Amino acid sequence: MDGSIQIDSNGEKKPRVDSMDNDGGQDFISNLPESIIDQILSLLPTKDALRTCVLSKDWEYKWTGIYNIYINDVDRFSLRSTRKTSVVNCVDRIFILSRNSNIRRFCLLCHQKYDTRRMITWISAALMRNVEELEIVCKYEGVVVPRCLFYCTRLTSLKLQMPCSFRPIQNWFSNLKVLYLAQVEILNEHAPNTNQLVFNFPVLETFKLESCRWLKVTFVEIHAPSLTNFYLQKNTDLPEVDSFQIKISRAKLGKFEFHGSCLEKFDLSASSVFCASIHFQGYYQDHEEIRKNGLNGQLLLKKCSGLNHLQLSGAMVEAIVLSKQGSPLPKLDMVKHLEIFTSCTSEAFLEFLHSTPSLERIRLNVWLWNDYDYDLVELIPSCILLHLKEVQFNGFKGEQRHVHLADFLLRNAGGLKKMSGLSRKKSEENQAEKNFWTRLKVAFGNGDLVVASSRKNMEKMAEFERYFGS
Repeated sequence: MDGSIQIDSNGEKKPRVDSMDNDGGQDFISNLPESIIDQILSLLPTKDALRTCVLSKDWEYKWTGIYNIYINDVDRFSLRSTRKTSVVNCVDRIFILSRNSNIRRFCLLCHQKYDTRRMITWISAALMRNVEELEIVCKYEGVVVPRCLFYCTRLTSLKLQMPCSFRPIQNWFSNLKVLYLAQVEILNEHAPNTNQLVFNFPVLETFKLESCRWLKVTFVEIHAPSLTNFYLQKNTDLPEVDSFQIKISRAKLGKFEFHGSCLEKFDLSASSVFCASIHFQGYYQDHEEIRKNGLNGQLLLKKCSGLNHLQLSGAMVEAIVLSKQGSPLPKLDMVKHLEIFTSCTSEAFLEFLHSTPSLERIRLNVWLWNDYDYDLVELIPSCILLHLKEVQFNGFKGEQRHVHLADFLLRNAGGLKKMSGLSRKKSEENQAEKNFWTRLKVAFGNGDLVVASSRKNMEKMAEFERYFGS
């Protein structure tokens, strides 16, 4: 500042604040080292990094040093041309003028259809620059994954969400940590006589498959000693193969998760699983199909060594119970946390509890739970009598069928310490239900766990959430 003063609208004098900096307005950002400028621009959205070219003549090509490229064709990259043309020109210009030999992340989200040869060229250009994280989202067919993808040793994360053919090799992605494939056809070209594929992922941590199809493959073995998360979602429109099997070897899975209407045959006997989550949807299947899927579920859980958390849909519980056909269910001695996240019959629920003798915590969705006479239960599961400590209800509306289930657990679980998620309808209660609320108040002290809005209860529910995870 030059020490001058200015007079405001009230006639008072105050120091003048000059618009220039103390050093005369020197541009500090432009004088930063080039590597720092590249880092700053790489952290910006790509379209904003490109727009810095209009700041001054010195900034016209500063953006060419960015190493994170995120292109979403919903964003408008230019006001002087159509959106599709501007995106094509933008991506071409980035790869032509880029002065980086290495790219950390290349993400391309395509909502419009582009020339497939151009898209293949973009992917190849990213691979030639040793890209570490590659994500392509496209809903149009015709794109063929470049062969050089499988030999890219710098790749640590690969996410492909597009209908394309995938022709893997035996030893691929030696440094890959995240693999996510959606709507991809995985074609076996190397073992046509055996229809088997064996993959080695030395450092893979997360493996996700959504609506993928295996062609000329009936057996897949995955060696992944660092694998912690496996997720499979199956599209109901895809043809089912009864003999198809997936074996995961040498993995220590923190979570194994399946979504679909037909449960494949999984072999996890050579791996350990801490949490298994099976979202089976078999509501429109016939009796035999449900029984077959229940048998696959039995075999899967039986071979899950170290299983502590178990999350099942109500349909999966019913299918497993149906498949036993008079034989006892396999014992899941290590399971201490059970979540049933869709409704099932009370009979199937109680029958399944006989297979979890060490169960301590239960989380139930009882919105469509059926009514049941729990006084007819001849053999109460040992986990309720001896080990059950906590119960959380979702969808509990104070209806008679809900109260009867909660009352059964309260009367028989001698070690029960917490029961949360309850709500009450006093206007519709009979004497038996009123007796339940009285017993609950005696057990937990003034009904502390009944009022869902109370601070204590919310804290207890939050604690229970941490046991089960998100």
